[in-house]
Amino acid sequence: MPAVVAHPDDESFGLGGPPALLSDGGVPTTVLCFTHGEASTLYGRPGDLHNVRAGELACAARELGVERVELAGHPDGGLTDVSRHRLASETARLIGELRPSHLLVFDAGGVTGHRDHQRATSAAQFAARQVGIGVLRSTLPRRWRTG
Repeated sequence: MPAVVAHPDDESFGLGGPPALLSDGGVPTTVLCFTHGEASTLYGRPGDLHNVRAGELACAARELGVERVELAGHPDGGLTDVSRHRLASETARLIGELRPSHLLVFDAGGVTGHRDHQRATSAAQFAARQVGIGVLRSTLPRRWRTG
């Protein structure tokens, strides 16, 4: 089952449980991440965040048992400037290759209200509707959300 996210770390903090459980059960899992997370302000880690965050995503994927990671090069913080059609096309291509029954995404509000999260979810849902597969939306309890 593919998970479609905006940034490295989205696969873990909001969506990590289902891929890990599915992987443990022998179901192949994939993460499509639209940005490298290079605009993150979460911590002051030294190094080029474009590469640091890509490494973090790869490490998290191994921990979760994710078999495949696709990391697109769209601008972090700028997914709303990328056409929904383009993002949906990238998602649809992956759906065509993997033939999943469902996609895993954040809820429509993007869990935290982040515009990149919302755009990634919107594009994935659009692609899923176009090809006729289901979407599983993950959310957090309201008291845990920020923004």
